[in-house]
Amino acid sequence: MIALDLSLENVYRQYHLCRRNKRNTINALRFEAEQEKNLIALQQALQNRSYHPGRSVCFFATKPKLREIFAADFRDRVVHHLLVDYLENIWEPVFIHDSYACRKGKGVHAGVKRLQTFIRQVTANGSRPAWYLQLDIHNYFMRIDKDILFGLLAPKLKDDTALWLTRTMIYHDCTEDYVLRGNPALREAVPPHKTLFGTEANKGLPIGNLNSQFFANVYLNRLDQFVKHELKCRHYLRYCDDFILLAHDPDTLREWRGCIEEFLRDKLALALNPKQRLAPVSNGIDFLGYIVRRDYLLVRRRVVNNLKTRLRAYEARLVGDCNGARCYRFETSVLDELAATLSSYLGHFKLADSWNLWRALWRRFDFLGQYFDFDAEQWRLVRKYPVPAGLNTVRRQYRYFRWRFPQDALLFRVGRFYEFYDIGQPVWLKALGLKRMGWTRRGARYGFPAQHIQRHLARLLSAGAGVLLIGERPGDTGGLRLRLPECRFSSHVE
Repeated sequence: MIALDLSLENVYRQYHLCRRNKRNTINALRFEAEQEKNLIALQQALQNRSYHPGRSVCFFATKPKLREIFAADFRDRVVHHLLVDYLENIWEPVFIHDSYACRKGKGVHAGVKRLQTFIRQVTANGSRPAWYLQLDIHNYFMRIDKDILFGLLAPKLKDDTALWLTRTMIYHDCTEDYVLRGNPALREAVPPHKTLFGTEANKGLPIGNLNSQFFANVYLNRLDQFVKHELKCRHYLRYCDDFILLAHDPDTLREWRGCIEEFLRDKLALALNPKQRLAPVSNGIDFLGYIVRRDYLLVRRRVVNNLKTRLRAYEARLVGDCNGARCYRFETSVLDELAATLSSYLGHFKLADSWNLWRALWRRFDFLGQYFDFDAEQWRLVRKYPVPAGLNTVRRQYRYFRWRFPQDALLFRVGRFYEFYDIGQPVWLKALGLKRMGWTRRGARYGFPAQHIQRHLARLLSAGAGVLLIGERPGDTGGLRLRLPECRFSSHVE
């Protein structure tokens, strides 16, 4: 018998895993402020079985569609990691290979590649026709029956503490103790059948928690076993409640659909979504954000449109006109958000045949080139705006920005002055009307007091220069000040 490990060492290990992507949230910071005390108290509560889940945060996601999400308190998230880590050791050997949601070594990309392999197999690499049936569960998370779920889990739990904790997590009703965040009007906009506030007693799991995702896999494992071992469907895969079956003829798929519908109703108290896709494989399969074909993948149009919408929003936040010039603002927090968004989409695009699509997007949203370089070999972004670590002199920082923005005049802030270490085009020097400075320790050749910035900026723009305005801020360790771009000005509105 495998016992649930409630040692302080394991609780601490799960805490580290839990905080990996949540460390900057307010709840995680509060927990971390008294980390040792909180972990010991949590361990003791689990050992003496006085633990009870705390208050959840309820909010509403609007994309791709309106959804109600309950986020557990950070303390409870640690417990989720602890329990799921234990249950995975029991259930991973039971799950079929072709279940791809929320499992180690699986995920969206693995599922899409596996579907492409299935298409090649069932069509004998394109030499014979085949069909696919794509189904999903109607309102899945809200219809999960907690009694059925616990009945699936309990027989495999020989450890009393694990059984108690599993029961506690399954039957906890987060609607009894929560705080509402965001627009309260959205709560009324959620259809009654898509909210935990409208479910029947002992039904529904909250979207957004690790244990809910794992329990959802356990619940539909019965369907997986039925399709694989009773229907004998060789080419079947599932991602959460979205699943696909492939066969050589549509009649077989229609028969399987009837069997699945009956099984879900009788064994799991679930129903299929009335919408279904039954079509030739040669049409391509719309699955997990891709159009999947035998020998290539395309990015789904909705994914591309969502990216365009987000890029237009970022462009509006970062780019504007200032006195007849185009101004590109370098707001670090916004640019870091943009970089994270682009990196996420790049990871999605990279799997598909999307090189021409990405180049077209990069041309359409050319403001991106002000802030990032694109490494085509690695399919990754390189941020141009932060100064790399190790540039421990003012001159080296200047040279970095000269390399990144070779065509621009650099207005480089050093204390109460803007300094030039090279002037660029001779016409710029003429426009500025500056005389060469005497010797400086940093090697600056020209400069002017910071209070004259607007005058000199206007002169450079009139001379047709692109101008990068570089400010300064205290260093992280109190030493050399860091230089960061504040704005880039283009003399012609693009």
